[in-house]
Amino acid sequence: MLLPKQLLTLLFVCCFSLPLAAQQLLNKTVSIDAKQRPLSEVLTTISKQGNFYFSYLSTILPQDSLVNISEKNKTVKQVLDILFNGDYLYKESGNYIILLKKSSGQVYYLISGVVTDRKTGQRLPNASVYERQQLISTLTNNDGFFRLRLKDKYPTAAISVSKDLYADTSLLLTTGYDQEIAVSIAPATYQLKVVDITGHSHVEKTWFGNMFLSSRQKLTSLNIGGFLADKPYQVSLTPGLGTHGKMSGQVVNKFSMNMLGGYAAGVDGLEIGTVFNIVKNDMQHVQIAGMVNVVGGKTKGVQLAGFHNNVLDSMKGVQVAGISNITEGNMEGVQITGGIGQVYGNMHGASIQGIAGVIRGNTRGWQVAGGITYNGKNLDGLQLSGLANYNAKDVYGAQITGGGNINRGVMKGVQIAAIFNYARQMDGVQIGLVNIADTVTGYSIGIINIVRKGYKKVVLFSTDVLPFNIAWKAGRSELYSILLGGADFGENNKAWSLGYGIGKIIPFNKTLSLSTEITAQNIFLGSWDRNTQIFRLQPSLQVKLSKRISLFAGPAMAIYFDDKIRPMPGYKSVDFGAHYPSFNIGNSVTSWLGWQAGISLF
Repeated sequence: MLLPKQLLTLLFVCCFSLPLAAQQLLNKTVSIDAKQRPLSEVLTTISKQGNFYFSYLSTILPQDSLVNISEKNKTVKQVLDILFNGDYLYKESGNYIILLKKSSGQVYYLISGVVTDRKTGQRLPNASVYERQQLISTLTNNDGFFRLRLKDKYPTAAISVSKDLYADTSLLLTTGYDQEIAVSIAPATYQLKVVDITGHSHVEKTWFGNMFLSSRQKLTSLNIGGFLADKPYQVSLTPGLGTHGKMSGQVVNKFSMNMLGGYAAGVDGLEIGTVFNIVKNDMQHVQIAGMVNVVGGKTKGVQLAGFHNNVLDSMKGVQVAGISNITEGNMEGVQITGGIGQVYGNMHGASIQGIAGVIRGNTRGWQVAGGITYNGKNLDGLQLSGLANYNAKDVYGAQITGGGNINRGVMKGVQIAAIFNYARQMDGVQIGLVNIADTVTGYSIGIINIVRKGYKKVVLFSTDVLPFNIAWKAGRSELYSILLGGADFGENNKAWSLGYGIGKIIPFNKTLSLSTEITAQNIFLGSWDRNTQIFRLQPSLQVKLSKRISLFAGPAMAIYFDDKIRPMPGYKSVDFGAHYPSFNIGNSVTSWLGWQAGISLF
């Protein structure tokens, strides 16, 4: 029985005797006599005598060439040197002698072969074949054939084969010589995945991705999307034509310089493109393009483009473009655009746009545009625009525009517009020519104030100036606006008036209340050159007869600016306060005590 030490010695001898025996193939003795015989036939004769096999690529060996050789009792190596004149190298592997073509200063070798389906045996087109260390890749053709040219400066080479819906397969190869391989890959079994309806499309599916990336680059990204490498730098002319070749979409670079445009898996430093940059995943620090930047993942830092920036995920930092900026996720920082800027998620910071700014989520900060601003949810800050501001939900801050403001939710703050303001619920102040709200708990200040659930009255009344008057009062009882018109149809006493005022109701009980109003009337006396103005302060006691009808009456203090205007024949005299207690204020202002009385409807 063998002792443990003897057993180990025996195993050691057995293991190492195999490779030692294998090294003897080239030293076997053979004899050959051939005249004008094909080279392939001569090699077959030698292999039969030596009881081994030759392995070689048919493309590198002239098998049909006729040779003459007559040698006796020579080693296999000696015979091969005579046949090939020293132009070939020989390597032993098991029971094979591999014939390799010599090349002075050779720095590359070819790997070629076919990729097939392991179950069906069918050849597979558009499968990615790549070497991870050298970042060299190719796609199989319609017949499943591929060819890779690898550098001969690495001690090992691992060929990986990937295809969508198939399991990845890798092979470890002997380096330094041309060789053919056959690879079969198995279909992958996938469980159904939960669909993320809020996710973003891959960068290859964007308009710019379709425009700038080739179909081969898109297939490579689809097949080997899970493989990523980090490199300190890359330089490219166009996507696929650079230091990382067709594998550029799988590499994260510290520094990237693209003469026209580039395509990378990510940037963790600085990327500069004369025309465009396309990054499949995340970008950090600085990205500059003469025309377009597209980032498929998260962006942190500064993104500058002469035309357009597009981030398919979130953005933290500064985004500046001459025409358009789009961030499809949340934005934290500043977005500055000469044209239109869009944020599909929430915005925290400042959006400054030359034409229009669109934020679909919540905004906390400033939204400024020369034309229009749009906010899809709540706003906590400021909307400032030249034409219009629109907010879909609540505002806690201010909307200011030269045109109109619209807020579909609660407005807690200030709306200021040159033309109109609208808020569903106003809990602050509206200032504009026309103010509209469903409900108001603050103040609407303008020529026309409409509160759907507020104070609305049609008033018919007479005054000491004109016997027939009608007014529309709208707003809140705490502060409402008044649009009024009046007329006198008497012979030689005609007059017309239009005016505006504001008023406030002070309730005493359910029946009695006091209204205090200030109005300004423009009196037309037959010619626009002969019109004049009267200002009135008129408190009135109101008696409510029913839910919709009230009577009112009270004194009025009127002020008339006398510009020595003479009325046209048939029109009222300008001496309005002649029959009432009056007094003069200087030479051109007359004041008197008058009255008003009427009925309020609705």
